[in-house]
Amino acid sequence: MTTGAPIYNAMQQYAAENNLRLHMPGHVGGRGLPEQFRELARLDLTEVPGLDDLHAPVGAIARARELLAVAYGAGESFFLVNGASSGIHALFLSLPEEAVVVVPRNAHHSFFGGMVLSGARPVYLPVQLHPELGTALAVTDRDLAEVLAAQPRVDAVFVTSPSYYGTTCRLAELADLTHHKGALFYVDEAHGGHFPFHPAFPCPALRSGADAAVNGLHKTLPVLNQGGCLHLKQPGSPGDPVGMAYSLLTTTSPSYPILASIDLARQLMMEQGCKLLEKAGSLAARYRDKINDISGLHCYTEEEMRMIPGVDGMDPLKLLISVRGLSIDGHATAVRLRKGYGVQVEAQDAGAILTMMSILHQEDEWEKLYQALRHMTAGFTGSKPKSSPVEIPPQARVVLTPRQAFYAGKIRVPLAQAVDRIAGEMVAAYPPGIPCLLPGEIITEKIYDYLCYLKNSPIRLQGPSQPGLETILVVQS
Repeated sequence: MTTGAPIYNAMQQYAAENNLRLHMPGHVGGRGLPEQFRELARLDLTEVPGLDDLHAPVGAIARARELLAVAYGAGESFFLVNGASSGIHALFLSLPEEAVVVVPRNAHHSFFGGMVLSGARPVYLPVQLHPELGTALAVTDRDLAEVLAAQPRVDAVFVTSPSYYGTTCRLAELADLTHHKGALFYVDEAHGGHFPFHPAFPCPALRSGADAAVNGLHKTLPVLNQGGCLHLKQPGSPGDPVGMAYSLLTTTSPSYPILASIDLARQLMMEQGCKLLEKAGSLAARYRDKINDISGLHCYTEEEMRMIPGVDGMDPLKLLISVRGLSIDGHATAVRLRKGYGVQVEAQDAGAILTMMSILHQEDEWEKLYQALRHMTAGFTGSKPKSSPVEIPPQARVVLTPRQAFYAGKIRVPLAQAVDRIAGEMVAAYPPGIPCLLPGEIITEKIYDYLCYLKNSPIRLQGPSQPGLETILVVQS
């Protein structure tokens, strides 16, 4: 039996008993909440008999975890109720003390949190950029081979695939190199939770050789925010460090609505996922072509992305649309789409907009996007002055681990006085989203020159507490 939704069924059964609820949560089934919240709150339950225990499951949650593992081809799977970030943190925390971990330079900031929690020592991988947009898309097996050859010890390699923009890495080759080094291979597959359910979509991480993978299911499936899962290729044993780290980091008051939404989405994908993805993929192919017929726009294809080193495939449901042929930029395009046509995109930057299409979007909604783009762009065709491409940050030199830097005392100094100091905060330009500086790294002359370039450009920055970069936090000497 590989169908059913054990957690959701147990919740419905309990709610039907209509018990006097003398237990958490304090809203007592929804009292005191606005009417529109009450139906959800009716199923906002706690670990009473019949609903199992997330940290020691023997009933509905245990069965649901087994079904989740079957669906994803895992030896063991865990429910994540505080986001994919908690799965990434658990994998870092499961490694040996002061583990050496190879990570891509543009990794999600949860990687930095995982290194602060665990004390891991990062070794950074270069990231391949899109030549026109400057967005970070993949890492190459050639770069990984060079990094591994230069390191006497590596405990794990932890890459991101797919990227935020839907591009996937050559995971099988990366896994082979990692395992040959004797290290573990982990994948942040937050945006790829739908991959296992249709052969035309990119090959999922576990099937490509990953020892563990993390999915942020709420990103691409009908799952409530914060819902995700952590998969292990091989089942853990009692006292397994991943299981212990997971339990240490996970709330003892899990959201049952989040658990149920994961359970129900897994059931949906096992029963109808292939059909839903077939339809969505067909719509994506058709509307990608239609968008490419709109003057001033270009929606990138998988074939184009595969020309970039390291890129192995692309999620067809991510539409990365260049606006470089328009006289307005991506930010203005996104504003006009929302205010004029009721279309909200996932992200935008100077050169492009990104839309995340779902298996649940119907043809009329794809058509709405297309018509909005067609009408909105009509008055803005004609290239704007080309901006200079974002420069690639200089190579960083790590002198303190993220954990050491996190706990170190910090002071704020004028940027001009920061050369040869140790950074106390992150600075990253978007795009490409690659930090030129992370806490614990030396601000060399080259890094200082790059910071001055960012300071005097219109590029959007993330990380610095003083965005104008007049000053910067450094570790107190």
